[in-house]
Amino acid sequence: MPMNVDQIWKKIQQGDLSAFKTLYEAFFSALCQYAFLLINDFFLAEETVQDVFLQLWETRHHVFSKDLSLKNYLYRITHNKCMNILKKSKTRKGRIIRLFPFDTWTMIAENYGFDEYLIEKIETEETAALIEQVVKQLPDQCREIFRLSRDEEKSNAEIAQQMGLSESTVRVQLYRATQKIKEVIDPAARRSGSLR
Repeated sequence: MPMNVDQIWKKIQQGDLSAFKTLYEAFFSALCQYAFLLINDFFLAEETVQDVFLQLWETRHHVFSKDLSLKNYLYRITHNKCMNILKKSKTRKGRIIRLFPFDTWTMIAENYGFDEYLIEKIETEETAALIEQVVKQLPDQCREIFRLSRDEEKSNAEIAQQMGLSESTVRVQLYRATQKIKEVIDPAARRSGSLR
């Protein structure tokens, strides 16, 4: 009977290198593909994911948020490291990539895999212009929340505090904004009315 991720994590916390290797082999490839989706540099993606696992090993005695599974925790660290790389690069791609929060990128990865054509569409100036049109048409509150998240890179908690809203309201408004934007990026979403 195969060991589940919780069992693996408990063994890693006890310093079990074979359990760590099992986890590494289970997630390394998928995390590299996810990092590549964001930064479009295979070698840098691999290096980033190696850093993720190094960080995980070095902090194995700390308990991460109970709201996250170990898998989600690995994707979250990878995402944050990629965002830091893009912030430093200040490329147009970085600006386009940061249009979408973590949850949207994981949705794209899970539903579309790592389709380079889709990424090329996201990166085009035309798509960026279409996205800006959609953002301008959002209701005032939704538009303001989206801009604070995208342009000022504020967290949901910071936006909620600034606007006097609950974090759940901020999450819902960001979800609505990204749903509208995804309809621009993927015509199939327009036909179905949602992106699953």
